[in-house]
Amino acid sequence: MTIRLEQMHPAVVHFPIATLPLAVGADLLGSMTDNPSLRSFGRGAIAVAAAGTVAAVVTGLIAGEEVNVEGPARDKLMTHRNLNAVVTLAATCMAFWRASNDRPGAGYLTTGVAALGTLAYTAYLGGQLVYETGVGVGPAGGVYREDAPRLDPQEPGRFIEAAAEDLQAGIGHLIDEIGEGYLVPSIAGKQNPTG
Repeated sequence: MTIRLEQMHPAVVHFPIATLPLAVGADLLGSMTDNPSLRSFGRGAIAVAAAGTVAAVVTGLIAGEEVNVEGPARDKLMTHRNLNAVVTLAATCMAFWRASNDRPGAGYLTTGVAALGTLAYTAYLGGQLVYETGVGVGPAGGVYREDAPRLDPQEPGRFIEAAAEDLQAGIGHLIDEIGEGYLVPSIAGKQNPTG
């Protein structure tokens, strides 16, 4: 198995996306309930989150140099990159501060919540770069439904209905394909005849 330079970034971005909310949430809850176990978990989790943000930003900088982007997609990539650098700086500072402080303070928690909001936005931008502009990916036939609904806060019904339909179909495909022996076809070399 080989990995290209630009493929390292999507392989690691989920670490900070998962661990930063855990760290901030544990510290917030630990502070509110005066629970030392939660605060201890938060202290360890922020160190892991900071390491994850560093890995994500390093691989993101590498990926940014390997992909072709111009115009609005380039602007989106720069925004994604620059805001993630801020999140990395915040998480790293938080981890260093938290290593020598048993209790997270108001400034720490405020920084954490701001970093979470920024991280959520940059993750959204990263998704747009791939799914809307195709940055770093070859064509795979687009999307199945060009008219798939978008989440509109004024009219969420069609979006929820389509998501439920897709979830039901996805579960059906999961069960059927595993039942047909396609557990890990890209590893086992067993190709799906319909794929």
